[in-house]
Amino acid sequence: MTAEQKQRTLREIKATQELMLRNSPEYGTLMSITGATTFDSKLKYDSLYTSATEDMATYYKKFNNPKTFLSIGASGEQVINAICCGAKVIDVYDSNILCKHAVNLRLAALKGLPKEKLINYYRTFNPQLFATFAEYLPEDSLLYWYGVYSSFPIELSGTFIRDFLFTYKRLDKSLVELMNPYLQGENYIKTQKATLDVEINYLDCDLYSLPEKIKNKSYDGMTFSNIYEYINYGNSVTRKKANQYRNFIINEMYPHLNADGSIMVSYLYAWNEKTKKEFDKMHREHPERLVGTGAISFDKYLDYLNGHTTQNLAYSYLFDALANDHIIKLPTNHIQYGQSIDMSHDMALILKK
Repeated sequence: MTAEQKQRTLREIKATQELMLRNSPEYGTLMSITGATTFDSKLKYDSLYTSATEDMATYYKKFNNPKTFLSIGASGEQVINAICCGAKVIDVYDSNILCKHAVNLRLAALKGLPKEKLINYYRTFNPQLFATFAEYLPEDSLLYWYGVYSSFPIELSGTFIRDFLFTYKRLDKSLVELMNPYLQGENYIKTQKATLDVEINYLDCDLYSLPEKIKNKSYDGMTFSNIYEYINYGNSVTRKKANQYRNFIINEMYPHLNADGSIMVSYLYAWNEKTKKEFDKMHREHPERLVGTGAISFDKYLDYLNGHTTQNLAYSYLFDALANDHIIKLPTNHIQYGQSIDMSHDMALILKK
């Protein structure tokens, strides 16, 4: 590790301490333990996912044994499932700088732990369990995770990391196994072995900066998870943002797709073509009743249950934007998120070459 890389990792540790302080109701107590103060940076440091929230067991089959792969970092499970289905070279992008360390953590845990212990680790972040696989971390992530763990008393470190760093909703063990191919049957041991022969490259960039990072590259598979929601989200959903995303996929990403390759364009929660028709009717007749983000008032609760939400407005706009493209609308298992009249399944939008 160079001196510059070490300094960067130390800045990331400090940023993580500050992030965990912000996420904690015990701000004063944690500040006195860590000695951290407000970290001022234009870079993005954000909370981490304990697990993915998509039915990858269904849509990863569409990648058909890819050798080169482009994936969001997120929890690291998108990357590991790419390895499980055959990827040998994986480029990983994420606007959250800390995701690099989250991906490396999951890869190291996979290499060093049997399946049940890996699942248990992501329930507890037990420091003793961490120590049993830490040797598999690359040097910068080893420094990072030891720095984060050592920020707290040993008996509290796992709990603090679980509650104040990996803050996103935890799914039931059975659901995590259902949606992750690498956790099914003999795939776990197969994927463990495959990780020893995989090249992973990290791209420090957000979505729309990707074209500059991959100018001379091509891929057999790409996944964009539910990143579209982060772009067209909340109370500022517009058709323009949906069209911009569609143009980015078709004009900027599709040319980097190899013959017979696939792009997972977007993952949609509790959505299907029937829901699209019902939503459009509701929104056409009562646009003023659309439910935005934040607290749901009593008079809008029924509209929420029926799926008259800004999330579904963003989905509807995306469907319209892609109407003339050869998109496969693949039903997947429902994973607890989203709201609509028909909660029968989620949907992955697939573009093949």
